[in-house]
Amino acid sequence: MKTPISLLIIIFLACGESYAGVLTGTVRDSKGQSLPFSTVFVAGTTNGTVANASGNYQLILPAGTYDVTCQYIGFQQMVFKLHIGADETVVHDFSLLDQSLDLKGVTIKASDEDPAYRIIREAIAKRNFHLQQVKEFQTGIYLKGVLRTGKVPEKIFGSKIDKGELGVDTNGKGILYLCEEIADYYSRSPDKERTVIHSVKESGDPNGVGFAQLPPVITFYENNVQILNNINPRGHISPISANALTYYKYRLQGEFKEGRNTIYKIKVIPKRAYEPLFFGTIYIVEGDWAIHSLSLATSNRYGLEKLDTIRIDQLFLPLKKDVWVIKNQLFYPVINILGFGITGNFVTVYENQKVNEPMPDTVFNRKLISSYDKAANKKDSNYWEESRPLPLEGDEIRDYRLKDSLRLATENPKRTDSLRKRHNRFKPLGLLLNGYTFNDSGYKDSYRILPLLFAVNFNSVEGLNINPQFQIVRRLDTGKILTLRTVVRYGFSNTHFNSVAALSYQQNNKTWHGRGYSLTAEGGKYVYQYDRNNPVTTIFNTFTTLLFNYNELKIYERYTGSLSGRKNLGNGIRFWGRAAYEHRIPLENTTRFTWGNKKDSSTYTDNLPQNLRQWHFEEQDAVVARLGISWQPGYKYIEYPDFKQSIPSDWPSFSAQYEKGIPGILGSTVDWDKWRLRMLGKLSFKLLGTFNYDLSASGFLNKKWVGVTDLIHPFAGDDPAFTLASPYMQAFQLAPFYKYSNAADFYGEVHLEYNMHGLLSNKIPGFRQAKIYFILGTNSFYANKDLFYSEAFFSIDNIGYKAYRFFRLDFLEGWDASGTRYTGIRLGLQVPALQALRGGSADIEW
Repeated sequence: MKTPISLLIIIFLACGESYAGVLTGTVRDSKGQSLPFSTVFVAGTTNGTVANASGNYQLILPAGTYDVTCQYIGFQQMVFKLHIGADETVVHDFSLLDQSLDLKGVTIKASDEDPAYRIIREAIAKRNFHLQQVKEFQTGIYLKGVLRTGKVPEKIFGSKIDKGELGVDTNGKGILYLCEEIADYYSRSPDKERTVIHSVKESGDPNGVGFAQLPPVITFYENNVQILNNINPRGHISPISANALTYYKYRLQGEFKEGRNTIYKIKVIPKRAYEPLFFGTIYIVEGDWAIHSLSLATSNRYGLEKLDTIRIDQLFLPLKKDVWVIKNQLFYPVINILGFGITGNFVTVYENQKVNEPMPDTVFNRKLISSYDKAANKKDSNYWEESRPLPLEGDEIRDYRLKDSLRLATENPKRTDSLRKRHNRFKPLGLLLNGYTFNDSGYKDSYRILPLLFAVNFNSVEGLNINPQFQIVRRLDTGKILTLRTVVRYGFSNTHFNSVAALSYQQNNKTWHGRGYSLTAEGGKYVYQYDRNNPVTTIFNTFTTLLFNYNELKIYERYTGSLSGRKNLGNGIRFWGRAAYEHRIPLENTTRFTWGNKKDSSTYTDNLPQNLRQWHFEEQDAVVARLGISWQPGYKYIEYPDFKQSIPSDWPSFSAQYEKGIPGILGSTVDWDKWRLRMLGKLSFKLLGTFNYDLSASGFLNKKWVGVTDLIHPFAGDDPAFTLASPYMQAFQLAPFYKYSNAADFYGEVHLEYNMHGLLSNKIPGFRQAKIYFILGTNSFYANKDLFYSEAFFSIDNIGYKAYRFFRLDFLEGWDASGTRYTGIRLGLQVPALQALRGGSADIEW
């Protein structure tokens, strides 16, 4: 039962709405063309709204008298004197005139410097002042983001696209994504920030959460401007950065008065292409030398990645003397990818901005960067009608209705079951390339056969072999999954049949995504590589063996019974462990079959490499255990309405692992202790590129009885001069397989890559047009003065066309303690499906 005071508060708030009036209308230019996203605000304040893409605006005001100002970049301000009563609606259309610019009769000779340079130098001199003056900032935010498509392909990767499900018409035109959010944002220098999202609405998804971190205020007072994540790893150079005159040309297009302020309009022109630069217009306030407004764009010709072009419009208003604050910011992205032609606009309106006013420390939690009200995505349409500061477009209204209808239709059990039956249809070609999956009527159980294309291989031990894999998934509850995986294998030359299965239970925390654990029990007999890193790819070994008598896959059989587990605490800390009994069985070559030079088929190398023969590898029993922990500091979190989400940090990741070969249990003969420490991470040098590193140290504390499979095996590459690259930042591309396997007391490993991301290559004709990146790096290990190996490489990355840049070419030189030199070329395929081929092997690790 509500208290009388509570009832009074509710009544007061409800009645309070009756004291507000509405000013509405359209903003056009002198020719009657609408001016999209114009700013309409109360003069002398930063309170106002933004028109929509059709120029329609709506401003809710308490009863009173106001000077309402309308503003649009490149047009003269217009002021409307308004008296509005309670519950009154006033309609007023603004007609803005082109901004008349005054050059004061200045004549610029060819040898003279454009007057814009003086203004830009003043702005650069005061750049740091404006950057540092805001110590604390708080603002209300309204965001509306929409992505529209002008064309949709009929198929993508061979699969037909259902345009109806996308919500677009038969011509492929329509809205792909529509979202609105209302939030408060707080920041305190140097590194504290918090976003509180009060309401969010995604078209077609009643549980949609939009953007947990709204598009940030792009600060052009920074030397290096980060537009959005992954748009360009180098960032872009601001037109008023400390070294901007090196990269830009400027042209004064005129000046105009706005109240007491003189505003200069300056055209920004990049000096050269393929540098991370902007082009467009920036307006500078005389005296304050602050940014008044801007309309700047960049494109893939100027270092932009992922998108074709993006334009940023910003408008600032004076909050107080010498303090200008953001009023609105717009992004206009354009992207053409995989046959889709997509354009969009993301408009952000800032309200009730406060600069350097006290905020309670409770606002900030150093680990919580964003949070949602519990009912943020449960607001009804009446709430949004009353709360959104700019009217929806006609197609946006239709999209909300259409997507709601589509969602209801999609959730219809009959439709869901019809789609399930359609997807369950068996297709022989699909089984070969993609595998086959059957889902039951409640989607509780799934049965899957993995693609058969890679289930047939050839090697010198088994000859032709087949190894189909099967999987059954049972969804017990939200976040609780039981999975049975099994693989059978038959070698036609050695006539060995093998089969192994693993049963896994996975539980993910419902209220903390990223936190959970898994337990796995494995048993059976199967074929494994000596090195559990699986350095040799079975499908490529098939071709090299059959065509060139080059058999590098070295395998043995093993009976296994094991228990393993992993736990992720969701805060950057992970644990893992495994205990296993293994009965290891050596294997030998059983075939000399080849498609290549049959006379040289006897040159197949032995299944046990010569340099491994000094270690034990008779039939043996082993009990082994492994424990590990990793930690990445600096994790942050987002609190969604129904769950918490971990956000990884930019800090490096640290890990430690201990392994033990335990003698005397179940006939185990192995007796060794092995440790490993590792640190890996990434550093961003902005314009200078990125630096990746993976550093590790390991060794044996005890090695009384060490088997071949227990050794430290450097993740080796291939011997041929030109072949597919091994996984980057893990492998030694030129090192021969198993040549450097060891049981050293200390073994250190270093993998370093410096990716220039267009630095230097953008100066070379041909390379810059192709958007080629250069990479320098090294892979090295050291055990002692008689056992070390290093390789240095120069790579050409980002090879491809438009969005299909999947290739990397490495040129390598390697050397070791014996003075042996290696030279080679490696081709890298940076597509997950193709990388999976490179990581494929006879080894099964569940």
